Amino acid sequence: MRFLVPDDPVFLGMFIGIEQPLLYNLYYFYRNDLSEGQDLLIRTAYDKWGKIQQCLPSQLQWQALVPAAQGQEGQKGYALHDSRGRQLTCLYSVDIPAEHLHTLRACHTMLARAEQETGRLTEALDELAEETDIRCLVDNFGRVLDVMEFKAPPGLLKAMGRGVRTGPVPAITLDAAQEAEYQDFCGRVVYALSAGDGFTRTSHRALYC
Repeated sequence: MRFLVPDDPVFLGMFIGIEQPLLYNLYYFYRNDLSEGQDLLIRTAYDKWGKIQQCLPSQLQWQALVPAAQGQEGQKGYALHDSRGRQLTCLYSVDIPAEHLHTLRACHTMLARAEQETGRLTEALDELAEETDIRCLVDNFGRVLDVMEFKAPPGLLKAMGRGVRTGPVPAITLDAAQEAEYQDFCGRVVYALSAGDGFTRTSHRALYC
């Protein structure tokens, strides 16, 4: 499936936060304490997360933290403008097998359920939240997945896809219809990542205006 990844440091931070504080720690430090099914799902999700990471374009602001995307090492970034010529936060069209996202969603569902129950997995999540001082690890995991599962608007996807099909594009200018799709899509991204915090949502939204 194809989705649009924003060149957005907020999304970046939450995406990276899925790995080291959560999946990595569960896999390497708690696997012997979990059931066979829990261990298998976490291990598989960690593998799929790594594969998704490799698909992400190297042009993003956070390229220093993410390995260059397969087959895209030589591509340069581009400038995105609205119909009035104002520069916008860039989006990149990325192809990711639906299976990868389904596995991550299944893992998130298991972890979210564990937070409401008792057991060794619940204890592990509590310990990780205390050790990392991040109380919303699982919630952030779900919010990142929400963004990655958004259906990309067709007109906007077509505009972004020009760079994928024909190579690097120095600049893309959206027409009025595509700009409306852009604002709606980015508004949904901001809302999904804001965790209901009005100030955070307003500050984040400024990246897309």
